[in-house]
Amino acid sequence: MKEIIFNDNNLKESDFTEKVIRVKGLIINSDNKILIAHNNNTYQFPGGHLEENENMDECIKREIKEETGIDVNINEEPFLCIRNYDNNYFGTGRKVLNSIYYYRFFTDDAPNFDETNYDELELETEFNLFYVYFPNLKEFINKSIEENTIEEGIGREMIKVVNEYNEIFKNN
Repeated sequence: MKEIIFNDNNLKESDFTEKVIRVKGLIINSDNKILIAHNNNTYQFPGGHLEENENMDECIKREIKEETGIDVNINEEPFLCIRNYDNNYFGTGRKVLNSIYYYRFFTDDAPNFDETNYDELELETEFNLFYVYFPNLKEFINKSIEENTIEEGIGREMIKVVNEYNEIFKNN
């Protein structure tokens, strides 16, 4: 698994007051389209936070099911981890080590909204799902950044993930 670290403030492990672990899934179908979520006025890959007493595989299966209604099988480890040494986590002043693990899934199962289980924020902000042709995803994200329909940091991170994905799996 490749690891990328963002540490603009040169923080050390001992500086953190807490650690956050999240997982995200790149869900790709046989038409080479990737499933994207739109929530809280931004786009993102489906996924979420690791809960207490839960391992990452359990978490990604649960989060994908809750957000898409799709049951996924874990056939491989995450391909990428992005660690952000954050000096001011979401403007709270907390020093947080935020680690996001990225999985990939291949399935032609369509979202099943009868099987989703959205949280309060997802319900309030009209959580939506749609497909983007994977080779056009970076163009879609860049256009979304220009049009201010994606949070810029999330958009740039998504582009980084796509670039790393393409590099890691270029022969697959």
